[in-house]
Amino acid sequence: MGAEFIVELIDTYNQETGMLIDQLGKALSSGEALTFGGVAHSIKSSSASLGALEFSQQARDLEMMGKANDLAGAEGKVAQLNADFLLVKQRLEELKHGA
Repeated sequence: MGAEFIVELIDTYNQETGMLIDQLGKALSSGEALTFGGVAHSIKSSSASLGALEFSQQARDLEMMGKANDLAGAEGKVAQLNADFLLVKQRLEELKHGA
């Protein structure tokens, strides 16, 4: 894979994951558990593909909450996911500049 492809992949992931986290918060606010689980699934899968495995596991936990139709305690977990995304994004940006 060329460096240009890797840069594009990271940029797309960072942009889309940011939007997905926003959607996750909206689904939580409106109590849409199935949507919440589906969005978390998308975050989980794309994060695992890029090697952000701990972050992916956090998203998996949220996915399971949505599938179980139990969003109790999800607010704090979404806030943590959002904070950790900033760290993942920063690390990917560092990798991108080394590509």
